[in-house]
Amino acid sequence: MQRAMEAIISTCLLGVLVASCGFGYGAEAPKSGAAIARSKRTAPVTDKTLVAWVRLANTTQRAGSALTLIDEAERFDAIVFAEVSPGKWMAGSDFFRRTERNQASYAAEQGPKAFVRMAIAYRGREVTIYRNAARYARYTIKAPQAFSPGCEALIGLRYIGSMGEIGPLAAAIDDARIYDRALTAEQIAALKPNRPSEPRPMAWWHFEDGSADDTMKVFAKGRLAGNARIADGKLILDGRNSYAICAWPGPPVKKVVQSMFYKARSRRTGTMWDTWLTLHDGTFYLYYLAKAGPRWNNISMATSPDGVHWTEVGRVLAMGPGVTWMGTGSTWTSPNFKTDRKFFMNFSEWKGPRQTIFFAESTDLRTWRRLGDELEFVQDERWYQPRGRWDCIWTIPRPGGGLYGYWTATPKPETGGRFGFGETLDGMRWKALAPPKVHGASGGEVGAIEKIGRKYYMMFGSRGLMMTLTADKPAGPFHAAGKNLRLLSGHTYFSRFFRAGGEVLVNHHAIPRNGQVVFAPLKAAVVDAEGTLRLAWWKGNEKMKHEPVAVTLSPVKPSAAKRGSPKPGDPNPRGPIMLANTFDTKAGVILEGTLALPEKRGMPRRGLYIECGSGRGAAVLINAAGQAELGPMRPDGTGFRAEKKVDREMAFSAPATFRLLLEGSLLEFYLDDILIECFSLPAAATGRIGLLTGGKSDAVGNLKAWR
Repeated sequence: MQRAMEAIISTCLLGVLVASCGFGYGAEAPKSGAAIARSKRTAPVTDKTLVAWVRLANTTQRAGSALTLIDEAERFDAIVFAEVSPGKWMAGSDFFRRTERNQASYAAEQGPKAFVRMAIAYRGREVTIYRNAARYARYTIKAPQAFSPGCEALIGLRYIGSMGEIGPLAAAIDDARIYDRALTAEQIAALKPNRPSEPRPMAWWHFEDGSADDTMKVFAKGRLAGNARIADGKLILDGRNSYAICAWPGPPVKKVVQSMFYKARSRRTGTMWDTWLTLHDGTFYLYYLAKAGPRWNNISMATSPDGVHWTEVGRVLAMGPGVTWMGTGSTWTSPNFKTDRKFFMNFSEWKGPRQTIFFAESTDLRTWRRLGDELEFVQDERWYQPRGRWDCIWTIPRPGGGLYGYWTATPKPETGGRFGFGETLDGMRWKALAPPKVHGASGGEVGAIEKIGRKYYMMFGSRGLMMTLTADKPAGPFHAAGKNLRLLSGHTYFSRFFRAGGEVLVNHHAIPRNGQVVFAPLKAAVVDAEGTLRLAWWKGNEKMKHEPVAVTLSPVKPSAAKRGSPKPGDPNPRGPIMLANTFDTKAGVILEGTLALPEKRGMPRRGLYIECGSGRGAAVLINAAGQAELGPMRPDGTGFRAEKKVDREMAFSAPATFRLLLEGSLLEFYLDDILIECFSLPAAATGRIGLLTGGKSDAVGNLKAWR
């Protein structure tokens, strides 16, 4: 999907780093975290040898990999333990294309006593596996797999891609290497861990410097994931979610900057859902729960310098092994940030009979490390159902230090609560408290809570919409809002607060009819003199207006108007007055103007018509009371069917200003800068827009548009 702005920035995959000599060939090892030069190597590798010195944590584990080479099409070769047969090493590959399935002759490991040197040599169609320099297996394959720049090396994981992270290994890795040739048995026998060899490896991870960097500098700087750590020159893997990953930089890649409706594109992210944001040092960090495959299995992210233009980063956390699905979360700054400089993230996992909450930490908001299971936050059975919902803590400052938290939970009926409530002093050790009493709302999901003025406002998801609850104190009681209770509904969900430059902003996702969820433009949270919360146009979104487009009217009446008399109740007998423009709705368009609402009840409603296919469209109609209806309409203005009815319960100006955001099949409509609705059209907009004036030619005016 094209965006209102698609700025294409060419950049190397992980950048060019400062030069440094390689360890073991006339130079000392680079210090941990030191910058190293990137190799210019671009030739693909077909014949190759994968080598790893491995000490297994146990021999009962299955399907983990010591070393994997995987490309962008998710084809891989790997040193895998016990995927096909228990206790046996094998040459792992995508869908077993280069794997021997009959492993009856393979010797099984008897116990994790010492380091084992495993090597797999690929020579044309011949694959030879060596264990401690002795031949372990040899067989032929249909065809070898070539690997080129753009692929990745995984140490401690079999696969990463659209299906998630699969095949973690519980082990210690002393040394891992990739050779760009098939080594002979004699050459493999001569290899020593943490020592150079001839021929030289193409890539080499020895971990002696405390880093996961490739000493040969072909692969970019290594990154530890999950609970992976380096100790005594060895990579320590827990078999749950820990591994090291390094990319072989390919040719310059194009990074797409998206605005208006942001969509995750990475196959490792998949379909996005709930979103939340953090602003730090001028950068907006957008996180989202997502699923690459059939279940919610990861948290991914994007960044922005202004909250409008987003660049995808990709996956930052994945669910652990044995988890049914992962739940959403939020991010907060440590209460002790001045000393520990940490950020925390919470997320839930449903494992076994119930859902509980876990935590991760970061010092840069990009690289996240899962914290230990000893911090798992479970249901306090004094007030909460032991197998009920337990998901997604949202925090606010706690008087006296620490944080209060609110989360989706299933309180026991006698409490009168609808969600969880608790506190923490350090940001990661949580204590549940009795749930606040709630009036006027049934069960649901906590989106977010924020103190605005003297009142606490909670956005609470219930029955597919976001409603507003208010309280005078953090512990409640909470009451359903008297006005504008339905804050968001329909093709949107799960709104969250966050503060930016003294403003309270709101984010949420939008749901097109094709199910490809997107992140909607940010909104401002505004509270009127009566204490009613509404969502409004955020002034930062003015940066979406990239290229002015001249707007002209077309005097030609739609041909469909000749089809006959309108039916009783049709909103506009004269049909829409079409603009002469055909806007680029793939890129996105913003249309602004003034709209005079009908002077009294019973007069034809006024608004906009959006064409979304041959002979069909949709309309946004506003009546004299400022109430809106949205739904499909025929090109002649007949056949309107209201799919959405919205009443923001406020008075609008005469005339009111309107703003239409339109991209693909999604639109947002504002009156006097108040969000009326985010709506999904029956199909992608064609770029043709009409004015529904109710017979009053000047009801819509002062039109301006931007690409």
